[in-house]
Amino acid sequence: MQTLKRIDALIVVEGKNDEFKLKQVIDADFICTQGLSMPDNVLADIVTIAKYKEVIICTDPDSPGNKIRQRINELVPNAKHVYFLKEDAKGKNKVGIEHASKEKIIEAFEHIVNSRNNETTLSWNEFISLGLIGAGSSKKREHLAKQLHLGIANAKTFYHRLNMVKATHDDLERILKNV
Repeated sequence: MQTLKRIDALIVVEGKNDEFKLKQVIDADFICTQGLSMPDNVLADIVTIAKYKEVIICTDPDSPGNKIRQRINELVPNAKHVYFLKEDAKGKNKVGIEHASKEKIIEAFEHIVNSRNNETTLSWNEFISLGLIGAGSSKKREHLAKQLHLGIANAKTFYHRLNMVKATHDDLERILKNV
């Protein structure tokens, strides 16, 4: 019998299928946003619980998941994040946490990202100099996302995520040498 990984936090997911899948690997408290609908009472519960317990946002690696993540992060700015790549959460016809393997779930939760980093370790000019914006930049961001477990995002969001993990120009340059 597999031992569940205990996480003393509230994990925010989009739906019951995500919760069911994660509970096969993780022992924690969960709350479902009910997708993009996010009823006011659910949002209020998340904010209240965040006063007493760490909150980890774990949404699908798609546009609705990113919108949910952004909304929850506005309400709970000290929330932490777990990211999945689309390829790691792909079902037959859609993308979602419920399609991720147990191994990918464990791997993702080994790379929890703290969003409350106010330190800028990478300037916007350094970001641009690395070719992470403009033509051909999406492949570079995708490579970095895989290496740093940050999820794929547009340039502005990815820049913010790189600073969340305190990435430096030199760090990123080393990783990008393999692209």
